[in-house]
Amino acid sequence: MIAVLAICFTASGAAALALELLWMRSAGLVLGTTAPTAATVLACYFGGLALGAAAASRASTRPVRRYGALGIGAALGALWSLAVFRVLAEPAAQRALASAGIAGRIAAVGVAVLPATVCLGATLPAIGDALVLPGTVGRRGGLLYALNTLGGALGIAAVGFGLPVAIGVGASYGAAAATSALAGLVALAVRSRPAVLVGTPPAPALRLLAVAAGAGAAGLALEVLWIRLFAQVLHNSVYSFAAVSVVFLVALAAGAALGGVLLRHVAGVSLAAGALVAAALATAGGVRLFVHATGGLGYVGMRTGLGEYVARIVGLAAATAGPAAVASGVVLPALWAVVGDRGGAARPMGALAATNAAGGVVGALAAAFVILPAIGLRAGFLLAAGAYLALAETVGAGRRTLHAFAAAAVIAIVVLDPARLPIAHLAAGERLRAATAGAAGTVAVVDTGDDLQLRLDNAYVLGGSAAARNERRQGLLPLLLHPAPHRVAFVGMATGITASASLALGVEDTTVVELVPEVAAAARTHFAAWNGGLLDRPAVHLVVDDGRRYLAATRDHFDVIISDLFIPWHAGAGSLYAREMYETAAARLAPAGLFCQWLPLYQLTREEFDVIARTFLAVFAHVSVWRDDFYPDRPVVALVGGDRVAEPENAAARLAALPDWAHDPLLATASGLTMLELGDLRATPGAIPPGRINTDDRPLIEFLAPRLTRVDATGDKDWFTGEAFAAFADELAASPDRDAARAAGAALYRYALAMARDDAAAAADFEAEVRRLVPDVVAGAEQQTPVATLADARRTLAALEDAQARVKDRLDAVEQQLEVLDRQP
Repeated sequence: MIAVLAICFTASGAAALALELLWMRSAGLVLGTTAPTAATVLACYFGGLALGAAAASRASTRPVRRYGALGIGAALGALWSLAVFRVLAEPAAQRALASAGIAGRIAAVGVAVLPATVCLGATLPAIGDALVLPGTVGRRGGLLYALNTLGGALGIAAVGFGLPVAIGVGASYGAAAATSALAGLVALAVRSRPAVLVGTPPAPALRLLAVAAGAGAAGLALEVLWIRLFAQVLHNSVYSFAAVSVVFLVALAAGAALGGVLLRHVAGVSLAAGALVAAALATAGGVRLFVHATGGLGYVGMRTGLGEYVARIVGLAAATAGPAAVASGVVLPALWAVVGDRGGAARPMGALAATNAAGGVVGALAAAFVILPAIGLRAGFLLAAGAYLALAETVGAGRRTLHAFAAAAVIAIVVLDPARLPIAHLAAGERLRAATAGAAGTVAVVDTGDDLQLRLDNAYVLGGSAAARNERRQGLLPLLLHPAPHRVAFVGMATGITASASLALGVEDTTVVELVPEVAAAARTHFAAWNGGLLDRPAVHLVVDDGRRYLAATRDHFDVIISDLFIPWHAGAGSLYAREMYETAAARLAPAGLFCQWLPLYQLTREEFDVIARTFLAVFAHVSVWRDDFYPDRPVVALVGGDRVAEPENAAARLAALPDWAHDPLLATASGLTMLELGDLRATPGAIPPGRINTDDRPLIEFLAPRLTRVDATGDKDWFTGEAFAAFADELAASPDRDAARAAGAALYRYALAMARDDAAAAADFEAEVRRLVPDVVAGAEQQTPVATLADARRTLAALEDAQARVKDRLDAVEQQLEVLDRQP
């Protein structure tokens, strides 16, 4: 019986953590993939566990039957949550949630998840009453807790490594529900004798309850901080998040099991106090080791494939965050042993688990919305280490050995001091202009010498001053394809340079939607010179929210909606390339409106591009493809969809009226704009082969893009660039009605490819073809840069950049000398 019930409890843990990830996904789709949404799910999840554990802390004469009923109840709750989230996705519910405020959103998530989480939280004291023998609550309770947590790691691994894309999100809910129901049914089938209750269960002392709550708060706060720190160096896909989370859970399980073993030899009070001190030391030392192992927060990229990458992530997490998690996992079993189990294990296990989970709610929310914005990531680790030491003093008051151990730990933490570690990784010659930590990530403004860049989480460049012309073109192009756009929306703001195209063209009403508030603040402060002071214009409205959720909730209609190029493998970004996203955008278009989706081909394989294109074709009647640039290795293209063919209208007059700050030599004439057109996808049916599309229930892009299976030993990836993209563009442009400007665009890209491979003869041929096809565009460009050939233009630009860099170095040296003089008396 014991072995069977232990397996059932492991299965309960797998169902619980699988549901947590599924709830994160579903809540992100209906409330927005934002930090407040994640915090809301965490609060409701751990709050429900706390309520369930507290409610089940009274002993039962039929604990096995209680556990079985709770497993079935959790299964029904899982199916209920799926139904509620589907109702919340309806347009009417979306509009209601938009006006309900944070309280309404928390209530909506609570209605969805609390029935299941309350049942799941009650399973621990119930199974404890059934399997814990008198006098063994710490030892056996720790082993049970370890099994349940280990099951949770299996649940996260299943959902995080592909179950939703393999069987669908809805079916994944069904699998989690079935797992919980099966565990409950097996438990109900187990024959067990009624328990005989002897004595009155002791109530845990307030001091122990406080320590349990504090340990839960510190542990969940640290998990939030560690995930934010890992986000500074990883590619932040669903796989990397799952790998780090699995390590945390396995470490906690190992700690709980270790605590159960050590309690045979060490008193509960001493073990709890020692574990807390060890957690403090491991926290400070782990952060220091992390920074050293990553070369000062350098990017940890993929080398040969997903398996190797995940293995390195697991190793890094185990070495840095793992020891503190192991130590914190020891605490709860040790506290159970201190309370004892006279009258049954349900009371100590339920009461302390409830306060531990309630503390976790406070810790997670405080880390995301108080600690990170107020003192930052580095000081947050220092605060957590100090909190562990304070808790150790609380539980082990009066023990001299502990005092000496804690004093030594304080000295070690001061020496290690996580607060003195770097906040961002800077290459040689780069300077940090500003950095702000928030719940959604760390936003930095970095001066590279020839570019002012906006970066999120250290490795991801959201835009910069050097690429201002190309970024603005991503706004100009779709707006020029509409005859008279009066109201437009930009999904994704970053530097704001793309959205500044609406100012340049005199659009009457512009809405920009940005997910990360710190990004919007940096765009206003540091990039106003390039975005035309976008956020200070009265005709521009900033919305800090998830772009998809905003479109689903608003009643406004737009002439043009422009969706930024989002990193495909980022966790949650795949939903912005889903059919439901495109259907939402189509519903918000005014008559004859256009939706534009920019795609970074240098971050997509051909397979992933085809998935997105098929998804786009499933929604829009007319789909055309346009390029933003002619870079051979970093091409950016747009899918433009609507109920009409998108063609430039009144382009010449509108381009002539552009202000000087928005002038684009390529777009100086209507021919230059046409050079960016690749063709009509529906007019070339064979260009996109049949296959699957990306949906909320089958999130192909989110799970396909991060795999990067086409990686060789040198780390090169088979992106949809170079010759592969050129062949696709030629196929689209093969229509008999192709005009000279489109042919010139294809020739100019071939010229760039020839230059990249140092084929001067081929480059000269393509250059001559461009000159023959669009002499007006070439003449306009050469007026801006008076050189004889395109090749000369490239060499001249390189020389100018080198000269600028030398001047910049001289200015830096002068500034350093002035600083030295200022410090002299």
